[in-house]
Amino acid sequence: MDIFVVVQDWEFTSNKSIAKDFILWYSMNIQGRNSIDGIPSFFVFADVERETEDPMDNTPLMSMQPYFVLDSDDFCQHVLFENGISHFFSFSNKNREDKILPLMADGCSNIIFEYRGGGVRTHFVGSLAARRSFSVKKDAEYFGIRLAPGSHFSIPEIASKDTVGKILILDELDFARNLCGLMEREKTFDSRVNVFLDEYSLLCGKNEKSEKQAHLFRQIVDIIVSRKGLVKVSELERLSGYTSRYINKIFENEVGFSAKQMCGIVKFQFLLGDISMGKADSLTRISSEYNFYDQSHFIHEFKGLSGMTPSQYARTVEQRKYSENVRNV
Repeated sequence: MDIFVVVQDWEFTSNKSIAKDFILWYSMNIQGRNSIDGIPSFFVFADVERETEDPMDNTPLMSMQPYFVLDSDDFCQHVLFENGISHFFSFSNKNREDKILPLMADGCSNIIFEYRGGGVRTHFVGSLAARRSFSVKKDAEYFGIRLAPGSHFSIPEIASKDTVGKILILDELDFARNLCGLMEREKTFDSRVNVFLDEYSLLCGKNEKSEKQAHLFRQIVDIIVSRKGLVKVSELERLSGYTSRYINKIFENEVGFSAKQMCGIVKFQFLLGDISMGKADSLTRISSEYNFYDQSHFIHEFKGLSGMTPSQYARTVEQRKYSENVRNV
């Protein structure tokens, strides 16, 4: 669908990219103010749909941890994309020994409940900007919540940036004991989803002093995701009206790493999803689509965040039938 912007005394444009950039700039800089000095009024309307849609628009990011599928049993997920939650997932380890599952950079926080021996242990996995690992116990069942990029699970007395790359045990903290107790009693996927959603809003307190900064952070993350990470910090400056220094300060405060790193992680996660679900028929084509300079650049960045080359990963997910092992509920 083409979006048109008509601006009083400004040029009329039917260019979709320019129009959307103007709308983003307006929403971040002007919208909500009582008066607009020196800014012309504008109207936005939609024309008829065209056959050629922009493939970079409106594609939600469903960040993934592939080894939760590849090295576990009975993986299933329920996609939500609401209230800052990307999706719920569960898996089990029917093996007779513990496992160490590799984790890849995802830019998201995860809450994972471990059910074993009649009890539950609650892990909080902070946003990952680099590789880590997660210990899976034998004969255990896991139920998890993955938050969307830019969303936070507030932990009292711990700044979000201080949770980056860390795995914390929530049931040892006073504020989460009620949630852990409620989740321990639930035996089915659906009941665990419902109980978590009921309690989630109570655990997402906002710090009023940082509300404006957090709002700007989420808006910028939304732009990064809408562009599949293919956006430069200079473009974020133009769209937000803030300097790159201030933008990076916000990102450091909110997630502990830079806006440029977030762009790289988002791009990697979209790329990871394409390969995992068999959408990347040609690695040469996809490296060009994701704006890598050449194959060596593509391999270097992908291996740095995943631990293997794109071709090695593609062979792994094909041989182990990744997409067939994901059950949506």
